[in-house]
Amino acid sequence: MKRAVVLSALFPVLVLAQASDTDAVLGQQLADKSVEIRRQITNPSGPAEPFKIIGNLYFVGVQNGDAYLLTSPQGHILFGAGYPDTGEGIEKNIIAMGFKMSDVKVILINHGHLDQGGSAQYLKEKTGAQVMAGFAEIPFLEHGGTLPAGTAIPNLPPAPQAQQPNNPGTPGPAPTGPGGQRFPPVKVERGLFDGDVVKVGSSTVTAYFVPGHSPSSTSFVFNVRDGNREYKAIQFCCWEYPEDIGRAAYVNEASVRRALQNLRKIGPIDIYMELGRYAWGGVVNQPGNLTFAERIENVKKNPMLMVNRDVFRQWTAAREVEFDRKLAKLKGTSPIYK
Repeated sequence: MKRAVVLSALFPVLVLAQASDTDAVLGQQLADKSVEIRRQITNPSGPAEPFKIIGNLYFVGVQNGDAYLLTSPQGHILFGAGYPDTGEGIEKNIIAMGFKMSDVKVILINHGHLDQGGSAQYLKEKTGAQVMAGFAEIPFLEHGGTLPAGTAIPNLPPAPQAQQPNNPGTPGPAPTGPGGQRFPPVKVERGLFDGDVVKVGSSTVTAYFVPGHSPSSTSFVFNVRDGNREYKAIQFCCWEYPEDIGRAAYVNEASVRRALQNLRKIGPIDIYMELGRYAWGGVVNQPGNLTFAERIENVKKNPMLMVNRDVFRQWTAAREVEFDRKLAKLKGTSPIYK
């Protein structure tokens, strides 16, 4: 009898472990599909047609993605500001969906690269909105993607300094930080920390750090209302575990473990949206060898394709397995992990 009790107690643990392994395999398939779809986007900053994703959530960005609008009667939240040359297009898309620029009250930037902050200053001027971002993104955003000369970035190999053309012996501008290119600087009104909440009218957004892609790359979790139902959504940034994580400027075991712990707590997630449209849950989860354009058209016709609780759980499981594998590879070769 005692042995039977022990076996029955162990059985659920074994089942859970097997389910987690299955999730990791399926999640890697989703990740692979997103890479395949992304290759079809030949002009990431090119124009794209806006549309309602579901409920009070709208796509107003460009080919790659990068701009989403969460609306409420009291004002709207814009996620992402696109590339430096896409501000006017995002503005036109917001207006085309029937909304006023002046009703955008907050612009949330999930990391300090030019595909997210490129048109932040333009859209701030057009809306009067407050710009908010993870606190460690602020130096990059306020200096247009770079940092003042002499600023040290931990673990980041120094970029070669360009020589001024008329004075070959004099170093050129300070090297840019991760992400590389310049864009118009923008003043950030609020620096966000892990777990901070942003409210505009009936919309509530919670910020969660997933550092790696940048110092404090941030994912935003919020509810989307469609009729009498609410769905939990995440606008995610970013999975970034290079093969040699020991050389990654913003990846370390402590921050990754904290991020994964947070991601497990916030589930289940109904609507999964990564930075680019190629990685939306409703796009990668469609069966068959469809083109990117066909997948987007299917989402437009059937918004419920975006509602799938498996995607976020599976994708997270796959990335956790990936990180553990790369961490194990690092151990024994790094003085930190010996």
